[in-house]
Amino acid sequence: MSQPPGYQYPPPPAAERPKRRWWLTAIVVAWALALAGFGVWSVRHDPPTVAEQRDIAEALPVLQRATGAVFAAADAPDRVVTLGPVEFDKGCALTPVWAGVEAGRDITVRVRPGEAPAALEAIAGAMPEEYDAAVRRNAARTRYALRADAGEFVGVDATAGADATVLTLRVSTGCRPQAPGVDLAPSPPAAVETPPAFGAALGALGAGGAGVTASEVACPGGGTARTVTADGLTAPADLGRALRVVTGGTAVVQADPHVLAYRDGAVSVVVSDSDGKARVTATTGCR
Repeated sequence: MSQPPGYQYPPPPAAERPKRRWWLTAIVVAWALALAGFGVWSVRHDPPTVAEQRDIAEALPVLQRATGAVFAAADAPDRVVTLGPVEFDKGCALTPVWAGVEAGRDITVRVRPGEAPAALEAIAGAMPEEYDAAVRRNAARTRYALRADAGEFVGVDATAGADATVLTLRVSTGCRPQAPGVDLAPSPPAAVETPPAFGAALGALGAGGAGVTASEVACPGGGTARTVTADGLTAPADLGRALRVVTGGTAVVQADPHVLAYRDGAVSVVVSDSDGKARVTATTGCR
């Protein structure tokens, strides 16, 4: 049916604008804020559900026990061992907005050329069975890695080339929440006693009366392993010649122009120099 001339169709009705449900938006925002607040409260008040949530104060005893066990495994008559102090790294982060701290200790092991792979295998085998320590290597047998789990998310790691003469076993807690009362920048304590081999090395360098610090750890079977250190000494012109008088009859493990490492019975001695300054360490083990 045709429309009369000049007829215009009426415009369609305007679409009804949807009503904004502001109350739904408000509920969502409130719920998100509640969850965030609960999360912050939970992190600060709830007991940990996994080991890595335990703070650094709770992790330190595990670190120390593991260090004692690793040191005992590493110490042997044909190796020179040195115990490092507890070190704290405040550069780690638990979340993008929550800073943490990691604690670690190094056990440095010096071996003769060609002995690094066998030493790593022997150290892994001497660790507690529950650590599940293992050594892996690449296909070319040029790189080796030791890994062990000391429990409570405390790990033991070392990597070295097949031709390495210095192995560093690192015992570490991983990143943990900080805790009040933990000194994150401890000063090394003064040594109360030193082994005769240490005094002999100082005497050979003409460094009697030097300040000496100590680093200690309890051994798994009782007793204490201890490294004493004198640093900043005046270095001799020829390190090997200066120490010749004290190294006779000892088991020399490393003899480089600037490092001399030897065993005097059960004591590991390392003397090194750099930029005119010398450093002497002597370590008594658990045995």
